[in-house]
Amino acid sequence: MSKELSDRKKRILHALVDLYITTGQPVSSSDIQSRYLPEVSSATVRSELSALEALGYIEQPHTSAGRVPLKDAYKFYVESIDGDKTNMLTDSETAFIREKFIHKLGHIEDISKEAAKVISDMTNYTSFFIEKALVNVEIEEVKLVQLKGSKALVLIVTNKGVIADKAIDLKEDVKTEYLDTATELLNRVFAGRRIDEIDKFVFDEIDEELQGFGEILDGVLDILRIYVTEHSDGNVFVEGALKMLDYPEYNNVEDAKNFLSVISDKESMSELFIDDDSSIEFSVRIGKEDSGVDKCAIITAAYKVGDDVMGQAGVIGPERMDYKKVIGVLDYMKKTLSTVINNSDDED
Repeated sequence: MSKELSDRKKRILHALVDLYITTGQPVSSSDIQSRYLPEVSSATVRSELSALEALGYIEQPHTSAGRVPLKDAYKFYVESIDGDKTNMLTDSETAFIREKFIHKLGHIEDISKEAAKVISDMTNYTSFFIEKALVNVEIEEVKLVQLKGSKALVLIVTNKGVIADKAIDLKEDVKTEYLDTATELLNRVFAGRRIDEIDKFVFDEIDEELQGFGEILDGVLDILRIYVTEHSDGNVFVEGALKMLDYPEYNNVEDAKNFLSVISDKESMSELFIDDDSSIEFSVRIGKEDSGVDKCAIITAAYKVGDDVMGQAGVIGPERMDYKKVIGVLDYMKKTLSTVINNSDDED
């Protein structure tokens, strides 16, 4: 529909959405003229606003009030966002994101939780991170680290990052040489295997070598089985769930209850927010028809390790959310997480 618009209508529509996002109040022709188009008369701006209203981009809540954008206006606004999205953030904002992740080389879960929190803190909206269910997660290495007493730390590294570092109990104190041998054996057994196929592993061919290391092998298998059970449907992390209630659009009790019921349901979140087309840089859905939640806009971005999608992160906010800020944050987060994970792989 935006192809029907002249350059001046586009400038006016963009200005109206900008002002409405900032103020939350109906926008007058004089505000647009004085702040964005001083070279154009107020009468001309009013005429263009009337045309935009007829085209279904905006509406006038009351006869004497200014105009507010409708769904197609927000869609036009989002489509107009181009160029270097990082420039939408200040230096202090990009530094804040870097500092949160640059030294985080640990669990995928830790990174996912932190990502959701940082996005919510940066945008002041409800955020989410949905880890994709186990797909092509391959064990690269198993490490054993000796602890005090009869304990050993098991560290499991995959092509998607570190998935577990848990201590296992041994029957008695063990020597470093024993753990070194066990580590070598474990990697012969597990390296290159997909963790969703652990119950299909065949150990018969190295049965003799396994003797004496049974409790360690059982401990590693238990860790993997628990991980598979907990992650078979993917994890969902939500931060800032109550932030949506700070916006006047959600002051209505019924709207607030509906919103909270959706984001508290893991299955609903996965169905609503996961986008199977990972080739799309950002998915933007506006209004109940598109987002499934009334008076909301949802922006999601896929996060990849190599060519594989590790999950999707995004923001849920009012229709008049700060789209530029949100897309800037999600874009920079994608770059930062990619750097963190690649650095982790390099160190391993």
